[in-house]
Amino acid sequence: MSATTTATAADPLELFRRYTVEGKTIEYLDADGNPSDLLKAATVRFGEDASFPRDTPTRYSRGNSDSDQYTLSALLHFFSHRDQSFYEYMKTTNTLGLQTVSFSDRGSLLDYITGKTDKFGGADNATAVAGEKHASSDAAGDGRRTRLRTGETDGAGGESGLSADSANDVAREVMRRERSLVSTSSALSSGKSFAHVQDLIKELFPSKSAVDAKNKASSASGSKAENGASRRKSSHRKRRDPIIVVPAAATAMLNMYNIQELLQNHNFVDNRALLEQGGQKPREIFVEHVMPSTGQNMRFRVVDSVQDFGEADWNSLVCVFTQGAAWQFKNWIWKSPEEVFQNCLGMYPKHQDEQPKESTRTWGISPLDIERNKRHMDRATVVGLWSSIEQFMARNKPDFFM
Repeated sequence: MSATTTATAADPLELFRRYTVEGKTIEYLDADGNPSDLLKAATVRFGEDASFPRDTPTRYSRGNSDSDQYTLSALLHFFSHRDQSFYEYMKTTNTLGLQTVSFSDRGSLLDYITGKTDKFGGADNATAVAGEKHASSDAAGDGRRTRLRTGETDGAGGESGLSADSANDVAREVMRRERSLVSTSSALSSGKSFAHVQDLIKELFPSKSAVDAKNKASSASGSKAENGASRRKSSHRKRRDPIIVVPAAATAMLNMYNIQELLQNHNFVDNRALLEQGGQKPREIFVEHVMPSTGQNMRFRVVDSVQDFGEADWNSLVCVFTQGAAWQFKNWIWKSPEEVFQNCLGMYPKHQDEQPKESTRTWGISPLDIERNKRHMDRATVVGLWSSIEQFMARNKPDFFM
């Protein structure tokens, strides 16, 4: 059965829900049918059940509109980023050019996809349920499901609008789904005490005599304390640089010779050309990157050896590039590749037309597809890479953002 025929006979929303509840794998394929990620995929395949174009509209309506539905790519991206704050998620979708699942739809959508409820949300759905419940016998007799609205007439010219009881049912359903927000009145009547404001003013704006006394008391030890604090701050900053590890092999696609050019300048350079120039391999590299969600300028330390790692270094490890060789993780504190990538983000750099090694399928790593000749595509690839690193850090190592 062809992908088109299969997609026609199936419902992408129902398949997404079933595969999520049953823990089945959803595959992303590019235009050539090769495994890809969601952003570069042309097709979404649900095993042997069905395949759909990535941006196929689903039955889940956006807001109250019947003509505007969430696409399959929007729902898949939302579900994979469901642990993000709504602000961070919205910035990510805007950057990638995807639909944003609205804040009001998040809860009901998650409940439906994860199987907590058999109904998907929205006021429009509530109206449909009430309409089906109170449909006239004429509409039921010819097998048609009619959505009734007040003032709508049937084919015979008779009025088939909602009765008063039906309208009340719809109103109650809509009110049940409403969420109370903070209003001006509720904020002003919060009952909070502002008695501490006077003490806060005294602390922020002390009298001149109090300032002189404080300066005199601290002048003797001020210089020493400042130097000590400076040393501690410097030590803390150095100790908290997030770490990226690349393969040590000279034949690796990304290593210490070309990783800085990729991460910092968004340009992939074949390391063989750099080796032929006779350059010396650096022991460590520092790359600065501005996190889009916070605007924070963060410095990353890149190494290809963990021989001198201490506890602080292992705790600072956020991303590991691998070529699929298990010996890369010899003498690591984690005993297997699977355990390594349970504790840090794993990236498998490869050319876009290559397949990852079969041995890596259980490692829990993501492919980093690099075009062979289209260097203008490198920027989009690196932007996606940094986005993955930032999301991993925000979810698993939030201390870096403090």
